[in-house]
Amino acid sequence: MRVETGTGTTAGAPGAPNTDFSAFVKPSTFPWAQTQRVVDAVARLEIERSRVARAVELNQPVAARLIGRGPAEINGALAEAAGSWRMLESICRTGSVEQLRVSLPNNAYFMERGMRMISIWNRSGLDADARLMLSGEDPSVYYFAFAPLQMKIIDGVSVLLEGPVVQGQRTVMDVRDTACLTAARAYWDAVVDTMYPCEAETAVLTELTPRQRRIVTLMLTSSTDEEIADKLGLSVRTVRSDIATVLDLLDAPTRFVAGVRLRERLSIAGPHAGAPPA
Repeated sequence: MRVETGTGTTAGAPGAPNTDFSAFVKPSTFPWAQTQRVVDAVARLEIERSRVARAVELNQPVAARLIGRGPAEINGALAEAAGSWRMLESICRTGSVEQLRVSLPNNAYFMERGMRMISIWNRSGLDADARLMLSGEDPSVYYFAFAPLQMKIIDGVSVLLEGPVVQGQRTVMDVRDTACLTAARAYWDAVVDTMYPCEAETAVLTELTPRQRRIVTLMLTSSTDEEIADKLGLSVRTVRSDIATVLDLLDAPTRFVAGVRLRERLSIAGPHAGAPPA
């Protein structure tokens, strides 16, 4: 994904976005002018998407094709195609912890094999635990933003968008239509203007180092010490040392107690908050 505003470089993008989080002290709120630009871009993209979807539905000439119908067929087609992608610019409108447990390892698999990716998530479309899970991911790859429409731009030459409903099932189109691609790029640029790294979600934990904050979020989302070490490229001993430091700073005798206190600090209820006792 070609992104970015600001200076410096990151692993996921040619140029780093603005990492001054002061504009997002209240992260659920985005500046009006920026969100309006996104809304306008969505409207333009929807016009082009609808035109292309109608042409596909009627078998009219258009630079687009259906890649799958229904969740299983769509996911299978994407998994097969992803191995050839060099650059993925992805905007996800919604997500859950269960979905992230599948998609994050899949993304890591393809990035390890050379694919570059910027993954932007619509913050308001995620529950608190999903946001917490993403905050432990690579800050040069994963971002929150105001992003109400889902799409994926592939290698800068095609865009994956919702297609026509076929026999009662949703479809996804691979679109190369020039006007649609231009509208998709304008939407991408507008969303980028609102984005900030997911790791900012835990920036209030000022007593912890950035690495410790990532370890904590992975710990709270049920990763084992070995999984955390593998994800962050650390030794298991280093991970356990950092966890011990976190427990000490929080005066927490166990990981469970640390989790409760950290969730309170982050104003996040536990996964079973409000559930009746078993």
